[in-house]
Amino acid sequence: MGKNAKKEYLKRISALDNVVGNCIDVSRKYTGIKSPTGAHFYASVLFTVLCTRAVSLAILAPHSQWSKKLIEHWDYASMATLTRSILEIRLAFFYLCFEKCTKEEWDCRWNIYNLHDCTARISLFEEFQSKESEIAGFRKQADELRTRLTTNNYFLNLPEGDRKKFLHGKSAFMQPLERIAERAKVDVHSFRWLYKFFSSHVHGYPLSFYRMGEQDRGRGVESDVEVGYSSLCLSFSVTLLVAARDEMEKLFKGVKMPNPRLSPTASNEPVEGSFSGLIFQCKLFFKSLFNKRNN
Repeated sequence: MGKNAKKEYLKRISALDNVVGNCIDVSRKYTGIKSPTGAHFYASVLFTVLCTRAVSLAILAPHSQWSKKLIEHWDYASMATLTRSILEIRLAFFYLCFEKCTKEEWDCRWNIYNLHDCTARISLFEEFQSKESEIAGFRKQADELRTRLTTNNYFLNLPEGDRKKFLHGKSAFMQPLERIAERAKVDVHSFRWLYKFFSSHVHGYPLSFYRMGEQDRGRGVESDVEVGYSSLCLSFSVTLLVAARDEMEKLFKGVKMPNPRLSPTASNEPVEGSFSGLIFQCKLFFKSLFNKRNN
């Protein structure tokens, strides 16, 4: 039984290694393209995040070609945490970037996303006991986003209870994740139990550490339980990455490719509306922080 489990695990780690490399190739393939829509822009952002999470999973997984370790460390619980993150990012990719909807509905989804981000930052700064002057800008942005939503025809046609809920800014998605998963071809029953299973390890619930001794897990050493659950994480992650990769290819099919002579690597100017432009803005932001500290 142990040998069969290990054999299946090695097949899955090989599949993950191949898919991660393929996803990185796809990401590089569309580098520097000016995003024709907001969906394309966020696809470049979210697909990059997916690639990053997948590399982290591959590095953590025993016997992966992505890392060299003194000893193979078995920790399916940490792999479960990364797998849940990959699942959520994959669903966000489908919901915001690939799923077909009208422009009004996309704007509604996007601004609910924006409002969730804004209210989360307000809450974070309040917990940090920041000055009100440092939070005022976020409150103003939140009000502007609520105005955008209340003038959006798609939003106005939602049930009153939903409108009130979304205006609070506590919800990032307009539907439960399991409904989005179902539309993204993730079996709803598999989603429910896997999400609960992964979440128990994210939060450190008793399920994640009870019965460690009798199940021979949670100590960093190889066992049937560790190998089996690790295989589960790898298999599920591979299916999610393959689906997102195929959608990325379809989304950017026919989009004008950049001129190699004008690629972001050959110029200091960012490409407006592209992920390279976002990176450039982040660099400027951190540079400004550094200058403030020195001043």
